[in-house]
Amino acid sequence: MEIAIREDGRVRIVSVTGDLVIGESEASFKRAVTRLIDDGHVDLLLDLGKVGMVDSTGLGALVRTLTTAQKEGGQAKLLSPPPNLKKLLEMTQLDSVFDIHQDLEEAVASF
Repeated sequence: MEIAIREDGRVRIVSVTGDLVIGESEASFKRAVTRLIDDGHVDLLLDLGKVGMVDSTGLGALVRTLTTAQKEGGQAKLLSPPPNLKKLLEMTQLDSVFDIHQDLEEAVASF
């Protein structure tokens, strides 16, 4: 898995490529997000357009990102989750918890 971080104003865009599953990929994701939040960057847009498989551990990492950002006064939103992740979010009713966007500019403007 690869993680790329860029900024758009106060928003940090975290682009994830590959699988977000138990093991090193989930640990890398968690480290990257924790570092951003610890540095005061609490408005996060998680670009998931290039994510493959997401298991329960990966889903937990997304939820943890949301709750941690909110505790620090920020937000975590999802951009372009692939169909398999959309279905998982719907099945777990997390689609009502996350702010989900398909358009980058619209997503950044929503913060």
